[in-house]
Amino acid sequence: MCGVSLRVKQLTNTLYLTISPDSLLTHARAVMRDLGLRMLPVVSSDNRLVGIIRREEVLILSSTKSNAKVKDVMDVPQLVFKPNEDAIRAIKAMIELDEWYVPVVEELRNRFIGILSLDSFIKNLTTKGVVPKKTSIKEVMSTNVKYVLANDFISKLWRKMVEHRFSGFPVVRSRKDLTVVGIITQYDLLKKGYTRIELEAEGGPRRGARVKEAMTTPAITLKPYDKVSKASLIMIKKDIGRIPIVDDKGWLVGIIDRSDICKAYLE
Repeated sequence: MCGVSLRVKQLTNTLYLTISPDSLLTHARAVMRDLGLRMLPVVSSDNRLVGIIRREEVLILSSTKSNAKVKDVMDVPQLVFKPNEDAIRAIKAMIELDEWYVPVVEELRNRFIGILSLDSFIKNLTTKGVVPKKTSIKEVMSTNVKYVLANDFISKLWRKMVEHRFSGFPVVRSRKDLTVVGIITQYDLLKKGYTRIELEAEGGPRRGARVKEAMTTPAITLKPYDKVSKASLIMIKKDIGRIPIVDDKGWLVGIIDRSDICKAYLE
């Protein structure tokens, strides 16, 4: 990263959609589902940032007719940036706190400007032709990979997401055969309409739903010897946050996500 100077404002998406605290939670869920958003900034009528809402919050909603409002479940963001802050330091802070999307506000009035994201950082450096010091995926991927099985209940998957704070998992054939057969994410659950999962698992109508009914297949995969830059381009083009890494037989050996790629660029 020597010689690269960036300010937060250079990476800020100023067209990012916002939502009102008085909007129905069902509306927030529909927006996230239709636009594939992972987070929505919550702003007041005078455009001041008052909170954020993530996919996790909308996935607890039990009914499409719920009267719950965004303000009932929104969170205070862990991080908020100003436009003239150093972008490299900002990205490092995001990685440390595992935040992929952070609001950017005016210096004094706290009015919402846009969103700084890990993918905007990756896209900026990829477009400029910046090459990370560690060029192969094997050097930056995580090898202690958590996975799920196609026949696992959705309720078990949800508990695993909460426990590990992961928004997606590779799906493998069996515990003895780690061939990747798909990938399952919170977005897949949102698209399929699985909500209030932890309660429905106790005997509700969706108790029998399994991962195979919601997973995306085939999964996009890469090999350990592929380049980090290839993973970057795929994530940007496909708007995905993680890619399972497989050996030549299709066996799961690792995973790479946006934070891994950012770390490679930051070294």
